[in-house]
Amino acid sequence: MPTVVTLPDPAMPITNAAFDVLARNNAAASMTVMRDSAVIVNRASGNSINGNPATPDSPMVVASVSKLVTAFAVARLDQHGLLDVNATMPWMLMGLAPNEQWSNVTIRELLDHTSGMPVARQLWFVGDGDCRSFLPSLLSSPPASHRGVWRYSNGNYCALGLLVEFITGQPLDTAIQQLVFDPLGIDGLHLSTGGLLPTDVPHPDDLGRLSRLGGAGTFVVSTEDLAAMVAATTFDDVDTLRPPGVFTDQYGWGHTGTVSGAISCIWVFELGRTVVAATIAGDSPADGGTICDIVVPAIADDLGIGQGLPIRTP
Repeated sequence: MPTVVTLPDPAMPITNAAFDVLARNNAAASMTVMRDSAVIVNRASGNSINGNPATPDSPMVVASVSKLVTAFAVARLDQHGLLDVNATMPWMLMGLAPNEQWSNVTIRELLDHTSGMPVARQLWFVGDGDCRSFLPSLLSSPPASHRGVWRYSNGNYCALGLLVEFITGQPLDTAIQQLVFDPLGIDGLHLSTGGLLPTDVPHPDDLGRLSRLGGAGTFVVSTEDLAAMVAATTFDDVDTLRPPGVFTDQYGWGHTGTVSGAISCIWVFELGRTVVAATIAGDSPADGGTICDIVVPAIADDLGIGQGLPIRTP
């Protein structure tokens, strides 16, 4: 577990002001900042479902920040010798029968969003069924013409979540707990497909609309646990968690998450020395990139390493 350092608000005034903006405009907000493996800012607002005040360890829906968690699990499987990120996807062994032209698509291409996976933006949020039942509809035709070029698609990480389940023989949340969070001694996450727990922060919109996302967007996890996860990033992890699978700016790298009612940002800067995880239950600001734009430069300014508004790629 990380060492928790309690600092008075004046120690990080710009960062605390940034959190106050998030808290003021949403039903709930949470932010955890770690530096040198110590928690230096840890704040939450709102209530959990059981009516108790939310804490930074209260799980929240984190939307596409789930993709980064899935990528960490893939990285650990690679390090354990249980898969090779440069190998082709074992579609048939996973019980999937895609168009034959998917046979040479690699795990790396899915991680990088360069597989040619159809985007299918709104189809992820309508209709019944889970990731496994929906993915075949995207694989029935050959990879799209944009294969080899970054094109963000939930399908890539839906498939990677199924891969994690296949390799481990465990449900996705159990597998990720064992691979990513157990080594840190923390409880980790659960899936929105199983419903919210009394200690979770409420999700203000229809939770069922996330059911198809699987490893692309169904995780419910606290900012404390997310921050601890990225604070423990190894050099071997970074070899897997590389652009364009992760976003980058002049400060470092990370991921954002955006669905109606759940907006999130996780960012690593100072070459891993400092990390931040911030999540809101609400829609202000309207996307995870803007949360990063609010909290990352605020932290950097407090630490004397400010470089202006993030310029993010892709």
